[in-house]
Parts: sequence; structure tokens; C-alpha cells
Amino acid sequence: MNCSNIMRAPIALLLVVLASCPVEARHLKSNYLDRARHLGSPICTFTNDGRGVCNNPTRTTVVDAAGNGAVAMADAGAVIGSRPAGCPHSYCGCGLRKFLGLSDNRLNLASNWARLLPREGGPRPGLAAVRSGHVMYIEAAAGNGQWLIRDYNSGGGLSRMHVRDVRGYVFVNPHGQLASR
Repeated sequence: MNCSNIMRAPIALLLVVLASCPVEARHLKSNYLDRARHLGSPICTFTNDGRGVCNNPTRTTVVDAAGNGAVAMADAGAVIGSRPAGCPHSYCGCGLRKFLGLSDNRLNLASNWARLLPREGGPRPGLAAVRSGHVMYIEAAAGNGQWLIRDYNSGGGLSRMHVRDVRGYVFVNPHGQLASR
């Protein structure tokens, strides 16, 4: 008997056991995920196209517009979706436009956010942060110069809520009057 046969036997036995009791296997998986969430372990899920995505729960201090602070559990890089229907391959502007309910298709292009919307002096919740080729929405302050961001097309074809530094960005008010140019 060689090593490969020795390794195959326990694996085959395990597969037979799991295949014969799928209800128990789902129950164990559910308990594992509940325990992992409780203990703060990374949570891994699968997207619609079969990619595995892991989120690492962390504590974040969230400050609302009135300056009230609260410690909340927030997933660092929590996946909120993928490319919205009808958006181009580079979809940060389109995804944010649809989230905010804006109908102007010119905002599909990230640089148009800085050209067409009124600028603000600094970051605050409710503003869009724009830089060359990317736009994202500021949800809340997270402390220490960090901000909780709604970020469409944040990498790997996914959209996330995560904490980021927004230094170097231009801030625009997406609720302001669109320029006619």
C-alpha cells in the first residue's frame, strides 16, 4: 500500500459520511459561521460567479454628522455587491449614481463628478470623494482621519463598504445642482 492509497481512504470515508447526511452538514456549516461571526473570525462567502470573498470583522468608531460617536462592528471590506445592471466595465461612477438615484449618465465617468458637481472644502458624510479615475461615497467618519466609504468597483469586480483615508481626493456634493456643461 503506498502513501496515495493511505490518503485516499480517509477522504473517501469522509465524503461518504457527508453525502449521506446533507441536513447535518448544512447545520454544522451554519453553526460554524455563527461561531466565526461571534468570535470575530474572517467570514468567507461566495459571489454569484463563484468567487470566494472573505470579510474580516473589526471594531470601528463611527461618528455621525452631528459629531456623536459610537463603537460599532463593521466589516472591513464588507462586500455589498458587484457591477449593477446596465453599468460599464469601469462602474464606480455608475454604481454610485444609481445608489444616489441620479439620472444623468454623464456621472458614469468618475472625472465628471469633479467637473459637474459643486465642490466642498473637506470630507464629511454625504459627500463624494473623487480622484483620477475613481469616485466613492463618504458614509461616516471612522476616527483618526479615516472614513467609512461606499466604494463601487473597489477591486475584483466587487463593491464594498470599508474604512479608507481620503487624503488627496476632491470632495463634491452629489445632492447639489449639476452643472450644465
